[in-house]
Formats: sequence, C-alpha cells, structure tokens
Amino acid sequence: MAFYQKPRFWIRAFALLIALIVVQQIWQWEIERVEVPPGKFLVRIHKWGKDLPEGEIIAPDESFKGVMLEVLPEGRHFLNPLFWDYDMGQMVAVPPGECLVLTRKFGTQIPPERLVEGGDILAHHDPDHPQQGERGIVKEVLTPASYRLNKFAYSWEPTKAVEIKINQVGVRTLRVGKDPAALKDSDERGPYVVPAGYRGVQQQTVPPGTYYINPYVETIHPVEVRSHRVELTDITFPSRDGFILTPRVVVEYAVAPEKAPELMVRLADEGMLHQEDVTAEQQQKNQILQKVILPHIRGYARIEGSNFDARDFILSDASMPASDTDAPPVDADGRPTNARERMQRALLAKVKDRCQTLGVEIRAVTLADLLPPKELSEQIVQRELARVEREKNVALVKQNKAQQELASKMGLKQQAKEKVAAETLLVQATTKAEQLKEVEKSRLEQNLKNAQVELEAARDQAAATLAKGEAEAKVITLKNEAEVAGLRAAVQGFTSADYFAQYHMLEKLAPALTEIFASDDSDFARLFAGYMTLPKGKPSVQPAEQPSPQPAAVAQSEEEQ
Repeated sequence: MAFYQKPRFWIRAFALLIALIVVQQIWQWEIERVEVPPGKFLVRIHKWGKDLPEGEIIAPDESFKGVMLEVLPEGRHFLNPLFWDYDMGQMVAVPPGECLVLTRKFGTQIPPERLVEGGDILAHHDPDHPQQGERGIVKEVLTPASYRLNKFAYSWEPTKAVEIKINQVGVRTLRVGKDPAALKDSDERGPYVVPAGYRGVQQQTVPPGTYYINPYVETIHPVEVRSHRVELTDITFPSRDGFILTPRVVVEYAVAPEKAPELMVRLADEGMLHQEDVTAEQQQKNQILQKVILPHIRGYARIEGSNFDARDFILSDASMPASDTDAPPVDADGRPTNARERMQRALLAKVKDRCQTLGVEIRAVTLADLLPPKELSEQIVQRELARVEREKNVALVKQNKAQQELASKMGLKQQAKEKVAAETLLVQATTKAEQLKEVEKSRLEQNLKNAQVELEAARDQAAATLAKGEAEAKVITLKNEAEVAGLRAAVQGFTSADYFAQYHMLEKLAPALTEIFASDDSDFARLFAGYMTLPKGKPSVQPAEQPSPQPAAVAQSEEEQ
C-alpha cells in the first residue's frame, strides 16, 4: 500500500496546510501590516531590483531598487519587509495667505543652452506623468491646502501671497521670459517697462486681489494710488524786497495708476517704493517726495516767490492792494485775489505738468501759515491795524447816520400807526355805543310788554282764584250743613247726646265680643263704666237693638274660641 494512501499521510498533510495558513496570516497581519494614521502618508523604498542610473534618486518602477515616487495615503497597507522598506511622512498644510514653491530633485538635467539664454530656467514636467520631466524649480505653486509631498523627490519652501488692496495697483516684474533686448523703442510704452511675455517690469499693472506667485518666476509690488496729503515745512524763498519767507506748503498728490510701473523703476531703491509720509522720518524715505515733488516745489517757489513783496503774504484782506495806488488784483472770473492765492495757482500750474510726466498727479498746492521776518511783521501789523481802525471809524460814521435816519423813519411810522389805531378805536367805540343803545332800548320795550302781559295774567289769575275759593267755601259750607243736619236728626232720636255717643261706641264693639267677664272695680270695667250707668235725672231709654250691659261677665272673642 502506497504511503499517500495511508490515512496518517493525509492527516499530516492537512495539519501542515493548516499550520502554513496560520503562519501566513501571522506573517501578513503581524509582520507585513503597516497602519498609517490620519495626517500622514507612506513612502515605499524597494530593497531589491536593478540599480538606478547615475544621478537618479527615484526608482522609475518596482523593477528598480530605490525610493518609489508614488506615496500611499493613510489607512492599512501590507509591505513585505524582505522586499520593502518605508518612511512615514507628515502631510504638508499650506495656510491661507501662503503658497509652496516646489523643486524637483529627480528627472533630467535642464539643457545648458537654456540656462545660458536665461529666458527659461525652470523645470519642464507633465503633471499627468510625474516620472517624466526635468530637475529644478517648478513654475506652478501649491495654493492653500494639504499635500502629500515625497521629501525624497521634492523640496519646498513657503512664500507669502501678495495682496493688492483696493486703493493699490500691482507692478509685476518677470524674471523668466523673452529677452527685452529684441524690443524696439515705442511711444506707447515708457523706456523702462516691457510688454507681456518679456523679462522685466511689465507695462500692464495688476488689479486689486490676492496672488499666489513663484518668486523665482515673478514678483508683484503694491503701489498706492490713493490721494496723499502732506505738509512740507522746509520750503524757503526770498521775496522781492529781500526777506526770507518760510511758508507751510500742503501738497495733495497721488500716483497715476498707468504710470505706476515706470515710476517704480525710476524711483524705487532695491525694488521697494516707500510711500509713507506721516512722520518726518517717513517723508525722508518717501522717494516720491524726495525725488519728484520737493525739488519741483523748492525750485518754482523761489522763482514765483521773488515776484511778491513780503507784506503781500501777510495782509489778511484779499481785496487790499499791494500798494496804496495799485488796484486790487483779480482772477480770471474778476474776483479779487491775494498774493497767496496767486502764488498757489502759479505753483500748481508749474509743478503739475512736470510731475504728471513722471507719473505723479499733483491735485492741490496750498500755502498755509507763513512765517515772515519779525521786524517786517511788526511794521505791517501796525499799519494794518491803523488801516482797519480807520475803516472801522468810517463804518461807524455811516452806521450812526443810518441809525439816525432809521430812528426818524421809525418815529414817523410809529406816529402814523398810533393815529390810525386811535381813529380806529373811536369808530369802534361809537359803533359799539350805538349798538348797545339800540339793544338796551329793545330790551326795555320788550320788558314793558312782558310786564303788561304778566299784569293782565295776574289779574285774571286773581279773579279765577277768588271765584274758585268762593265756590269751594260754598261747597264746604253746604257739606258741613248737611252733616250737621244729619247728626242733629240722629241725636234727636236719643234723649241726650251722651246716649247717642254710647250707642255708637257699643255698636262698634258689640260685633267683636260675645262674652265679657270683668269685675265692676277692674280697670277694664272702668272704661265702660260711664257708658253702663244712666245719667242722673234722665230716663233709661235705649234703642231696641242695643243689648243691655252685663257688668259681672268675662269677655271672650270668637277668634280665641
């Protein structure tokens, strides 16, 4: 029987297979497994294969020995340590406002003829095929984001983004491009700028915005084009009469946007144009002030200032002539002007055109406070005070005359007004008196008529009241006579009036009583004692209907029974 037909063989083979599977799993999950945490990546390094060509540091594929260009992202990967080594890299985060300039460490060398020409010194490469390309600085920059950069294949350096604000323009300078020596002179551009595509300062400015640029390819410098207002205190000039004057000159200026590139080439030191002008130190560094504005202002101030006397700048009245016999100067519109205004206009007219050709727009030139010599100032001030006092006195005389005339007119006006008011009051009083007289007369006549009517009504009322009283008296008399006659007739039926009263008393009490029990001496019996005994000397006559009284009886009402 063959050994492979024995059951023991198959058991051993199965156990060996299980052992191999377990060993393979342990090898894969414990030896080959590589966990890449978030924010990191894996660079593979092949241990076996063909040697790289001389000067190369990146393996083209897995058949070569060396560093692989492609990196593995975060997650779980399996690398056989017998064939692979690895390096854990940190992702590069580019914050806002910055960018990264890449340099390729691998690829072919840049042709020497290109480096000699200087027009194209950057590395050419194809982003879709990164293995192919040249070694050197890459033109494109990496904008703000996170990147997995292989440190064996690339080097990088951060650089700040260039921000051009709303009141600025950007002056672009190309370091890579066509040779400007091949350009011909043109009136459309200045001699210091070049058109697009050529090395040098570009003729076209850059609008406001944020630019991520490669400093090895180009630079962008912001130039302010907003209006600046600066006060110059070091301007001096001699007057026509030989005095040295020191005015405060306020100049408002701005850079012409289309001339900004040429102005920067002319004035900038080390590629930087200083435009701050708040402090004296900043004004000393400001190339526009020191190289353009101040030289022109100083020169033309001396020329124009020598056409005026010192006192012309001190007099405050614009209509005051330069001398007592001269007529006051006027402007183009016929309005009087003083020396300061004329000199301001002359300076502005002279300096504006000169500075405009250099790219600086002068918008206003103002002569503020002027510091004249002390001795001249005192004389002119005294003369001016005397002139002002004289004019003040003349004005007071005119004012007094005017006030007198006004007072006279106001008095006549007040008199006429009061006369009209008195006449009006007289007419109103007369009219009102007539009206009151008529009203009072009408009221009295009406009262007389009303009194007569009331008198007649009172007489009629008295007659009616008298007749009514007489009638009522007659009725009462007749009624009383009738009642008396009835009583007289009733009393005549009895022997006396006392029997008549006793009869009516018993008539009222008898229906309510059935029995009366009382003693002759009781209080109750005394009430009826007068009615139960006959009067002395009179016969005992009683009506048939009246029951005789019972003295010793106890009364009881029907209601109590």
